[in-house]
Amino acid sequence: MANSDNAGTSGLSVLVVESDSAARVILLDHLRRRGLKVLESEHGGPSIRAAYDHPFDYVVTDIDWSGVSDGAALARWIRTNRPEARVILTSKTLAHWVPADSTIAGLPIIRKPFRQKELDRLLAPVRVMAIPGS
Repeated sequence: MANSDNAGTSGLSVLVVESDSAARVILLDHLRRRGLKVLESEHGGPSIRAAYDHPFDYVVTDIDWSGVSDGAALARWIRTNRPEARVILTSKTLAHWVPADSTIAGLPIIRKPFRQKELDRLLAPVRVMAIPGS
């Protein structure tokens, strides 16, 4: 588990769980350039521990892990224990079966490899505007 950034300029944070180190580096670089505070994990238990220890605005997780835990288990844990976090799933193995703009259990899924603008669309923060006179 590694903290990739001290503080994001946007004030938003993201946990990135990606087992492919090259893909993770590209993804982390893109998210940092967007001003997000980033924490990364390769897979498994460390990502669930990080999600337990830190409140994240977003979790971007590959669901194609191997081993003890998987991205789907992490997504279920996040939905139960950190429902305020927005979970975005990624997958290479489901790429042939998942149409664009699909969801799995109500969570958006992006087929890998994906364009950064696809991820940006899902990361677009909800803007809260002050009510005049409040």
